[in-house]
Amino acid sequence: MEGDQTDAKNRGIQFVYEQWKNVTEHFRVSSSTRENWWRIIVRRYGEKWRFYHTMSHVQQMLCLYQQWKECIADLHTVCLAIFFHDIVYDPTSGNNELQSIVLFQKFAMDANLPDAVSERVAGMISATISHKANNPDDQDLCLFLDFDLSILGQSAEVYESYAEKIRQEYIHFSDESYREGRVKVLQGLLSSPRLFISKELGDLFEDQARENMRKEITSLQV
Repeated sequence: MEGDQTDAKNRGIQFVYEQWKNVTEHFRVSSSTRENWWRIIVRRYGEKWRFYHTMSHVQQMLCLYQQWKECIADLHTVCLAIFFHDIVYDPTSGNNELQSIVLFQKFAMDANLPDAVSERVAGMISATISHKANNPDDQDLCLFLDFDLSILGQSAEVYESYAEKIRQEYIHFSDESYREGRVKVLQGLLSSPRLFISKELGDLFEDQARENMRKEITSLQV
């Protein structure tokens, strides 16, 4: 069993690396810059305080990205946003998204990305703060944000594992404080008319996501 899990993890990392290689080759990034930043990405997403916001989260988003690529206008920009949106993640900090943008901009300089691409990716990462799209017709942004929240609409078993990992990331909070804060976050999400902005992912995940979150709230209030 352990060997199977290791094999699956290695296959997942290889899949993520292939996406990284493809996107950096598209932008003609040098091999040395590509490999240097790959090491940074692996190190960042492997930090010991991460339990959900790991390379597995990036992999899940990239799988959806591949699944829905025919609906994405600018594949490579969305791909970069996926890689860098959580590259800085400290559960005790309130500015992870902004710091992720700063680190992405360092990559953009090293990679000599076009200004328009850099600005677009930074804007997409910034949008994860509110998880709202100012322009609902911006299909690429809507799908990117929905990929990020897709875990909410997975099976009950997968969702429970996700919820446990989020609790581990916020272990610095007491049980009481965590329950209070988590319920507030979940209720805030449930109060939204739609969790998922795009019709495509809304049709797939909306109902299950709401059921999962209502069950978590009930478990937290027991």
